[in-house]
Amino acid sequence: MMAQKNACFYLVSQSAIGGIAVNISTFVLVLATVGIGVWLDSSPMEWVGAMMFWMVLIARANKTKSSKKAFDDPQELADYLLDKYGVSANPLRAE
Repeated sequence: MMAQKNACFYLVSQSAIGGIAVNISTFVLVLATVGIGVWLDSSPMEWVGAMMFWMVLIARANKTKSSKKAFDDPQELADYLLDKYGVSANPLRAE
């Protein structure tokens, strides 16, 4: 008998304002790291800020090629799980 593979799905809700706040906070973090490095005349801190900028930029670019699926509401996720795996959500499940 084959072992059944258990798949776990997480529903993460993010509003447009939340997404913008995440992007702004990431930009401010990189800008602050480089800015503080310039202010303290710390070349390593400037380089860390520059590397963070490029890592964030590359991660954002690769995000579009991800195999992750996005759902607009919980019902779309439930329909996907039912169609693909034949499972339905159990709201009374205690973990």
